[in-house]
Amino acid sequence: METILPFRHEDEKTFLNSFHPVIRMILPFIFVVPFLLMNNVYLIITCVIITFFFSLIARLNIVRILSRLKTIIPFIILITIFLPFYIGETVAYHFELGITIIIYREGLSRAILTFFRIFGATYIFMTFFSSLTYSEFIESLTSLRLPAFFVGSFMIMLHYIPIIANSNKKVLDAQELRGKKITNYMERIKAHAYIMGKSLVMNMERSEILYESLKMRGFSGKLTFATRKIKLIDIIILISFLLISVYLIYFINLEAFYMEVVSLF
Repeated sequence: METILPFRHEDEKTFLNSFHPVIRMILPFIFVVPFLLMNNVYLIITCVIITFFFSLIARLNIVRILSRLKTIIPFIILITIFLPFYIGETVAYHFELGITIIIYREGLSRAILTFFRIFGATYIFMTFFSSLTYSEFIESLTSLRLPAFFVGSFMIMLHYIPIIANSNKKVLDAQELRGKKITNYMERIKAHAYIMGKSLVMNMERSEILYESLKMRGFSGKLTFATRKIKLIDIIILISFLLISVYLIYFINLEAFYMEVVSLF
């Protein structure tokens, strides 16, 4: 099964290979942090569009990014779908279907904004992280001088995410072959949650054995990489993204811009 982690393979070449891994790790934050702090859905859409065209220029594997992104869309919907029914005071829609269903305008706006925030942030991070290999990602964490125990724990976590996902799929397939019927999406989620709980317990024991074996081989928790220098081109691309973000926030009315574009059609 293909890994769900966003990192590229070591032998894949992209336009961003020449940039420092730390710069590639910082870039998505420049777009994501502003729209997480601001209630502007147009800013989110613009950042996603810019990231999409940037990924085309950088020759990133867009099909792979979207295929991994689609797996989390149902979870985003589950997080946001109930907000319009409970948040707000202004009634936007009213239905009588045996029971009274009321959709509030404020809750609907909050749900749309929350959906686009989570979707946009996930897409942007997946896009930029797909330019990093697994080793480059760990190198960027160590270059930022994060605590060694944090980096080591993160490495083990990333190592076991594909293992747990693959194990869950095999167990679920085995249950279906033995006659277990899963008729809807919610039943599948419950089955995955039960299997994942058991897998986590088993893999916790496995990770302890792995850690002890590493310690016996002299692993101290400290990771070292050959140092790379941040070049002028790295600074230029970082400043460029900062200027684009500032321009979108302070110097352009994105709502008016999108209204003008829609009016053309």
